[in-house]
Amino acid sequence: MSVLKTILPFSRKDSIFTFWLVLLFFFVSLIGILNHEVWLDEIQAWLIARDSTSIVDLFRNLRYEGHPGLWHLNLYFISRITHNPTAMQLFHLIIATINIYVFVKFSPFNKLHKVLFTFSYFPFYEYSIISRNYNLGILFIFLFCKFFPTRKKSYFILASLLSILANTNVYSFIISICLFLTLIVDFISNSYFLENFRYRIKNILISFAILLFGYAVALLQIIPPADAKFTGSTQNFGESNNLINTIKHLSYVLMTVWRSYVPLPNFLEDHFWNTNLLIEGAGSLRVIALFFSLILLIFSIVIFIRKPIVLFLYTSGTFGILLFTYTKFSGYLRHHGHLFILLIACLWLTSYYPRRYTQRGLPKFTHFFTKYKYQILTTILYVHVLASVFAFSMDLIHPFSASKEVAQFIKSQQLDNKLIVGSKDYAVAPISALLDRQLFYLESNNLGSFISWNQREDLNETEFIQRLHSVVTQNNTPILLILNYALYDQAYKMFNISPLFQSSQSIVHGENYYLYSLTNKHTALKK
Repeated sequence: MSVLKTILPFSRKDSIFTFWLVLLFFFVSLIGILNHEVWLDEIQAWLIARDSTSIVDLFRNLRYEGHPGLWHLNLYFISRITHNPTAMQLFHLIIATINIYVFVKFSPFNKLHKVLFTFSYFPFYEYSIISRNYNLGILFIFLFCKFFPTRKKSYFILASLLSILANTNVYSFIISICLFLTLIVDFISNSYFLENFRYRIKNILISFAILLFGYAVALLQIIPPADAKFTGSTQNFGESNNLINTIKHLSYVLMTVWRSYVPLPNFLEDHFWNTNLLIEGAGSLRVIALFFSLILLIFSIVIFIRKPIVLFLYTSGTFGILLFTYTKFSGYLRHHGHLFILLIACLWLTSYYPRRYTQRGLPKFTHFFTKYKYQILTTILYVHVLASVFAFSMDLIHPFSASKEVAQFIKSQQLDNKLIVGSKDYAVAPISALLDRQLFYLESNNLGSFISWNQREDLNETEFIQRLHSVVTQNNTPILLILNYALYDQAYKMFNISPLFQSSQSIVHGENYYLYSLTNKHTALKK
């Protein structure tokens, strides 16, 4: 059985199927998003947009974020209407729903695969419930796939889509470049295009100019300033010139294929998010994950090998993302998910190309992948649905972040009129958004809302006590201290401290909180 159906005119039954599936996705996701507590990465974009005084100021504040600002620009206009971050979540849900509509209505997948993909991990949870800029990238990837046949008449639409795609996030920028290179390969390999080149030169040049402009704008935003303090890595592999550490690093990067294609979390872990059942397991399980990553790569190459242009897109896109993962930022599941989205896009694009029979010369084991590709893809999608149902359910049952609980406590106790001091700044920033006010961040030693990555510094215990002492002595009234860790014992010798509240455990590491009321011990200061 073929992985993809033959492209046929859209029937009334298909329209009914699309309507009910998209509607079901929207309402189930609405339940999820209204019960989801925003965390730092979601709220950072909202705070930057909310507290930027102009569009110029917005892009100035974005310099240290590492992503282009299309998502933030949308949030900027929304935040002119309301300061409630729920508006961001609802806007994100609308985009997620449009993504599903485009996929279900226009993709060549059969109905089973459309249903499974709709409720698979990335479109249903990671890129729907959690409000980030990656959702916009998925939209323009799918629109590119939908409008791919228009290249036979004009490149304007595709060039515009790729230009916008590059400005959604850095991973979409990589995919956009690979899609552009694929268009070049497609053009060179098609005699019809070459024969009509002189008649289309104006269209090609204008389309190329659109692309260059979009890429230039994106690069200006992606490349960090010289004083950027972002480390660019989430994994420590030791010295890169050590062969063993290099092998460990390469293995981790390759395992992101497994993490993306088979996103099964550790079901026994409260902090399940960003975990993987094999990769976070024993060493032998990681070896299995590495082995299956290679198998999945081989499987994907085999199913595209009869469509050389799509194979070029798959290999270049996968290599580009893995290279970025190796050299710049090892990333998390939300980043690695672009590998899976690329796979889906490549499967979509295969429907536009005829088969080329190249079975000869391939190892015999590849015949298994060719024969059972439908069953393998179906199994992968079922696994995704299992992962998404688990993540969705856990998000309903447990707070994703305890920030909402803390903000509600502060309001109920009428503590929001006090000076609020927070540490770590990146952990307590969501509370700033929910209270719609600035907090005093000890790491930057200043009032703020969003995190200015170039103005902060991590504090040890001594530095923390010194900065806290400076703040307390300048205020005659008690301050409200919010920490994402228990207060140091040394602080009890310096201040009058009243513990006020300890939040629930959150799904996200580091976003559960301790609240204290602090005043100065004048007797201690005299000494």
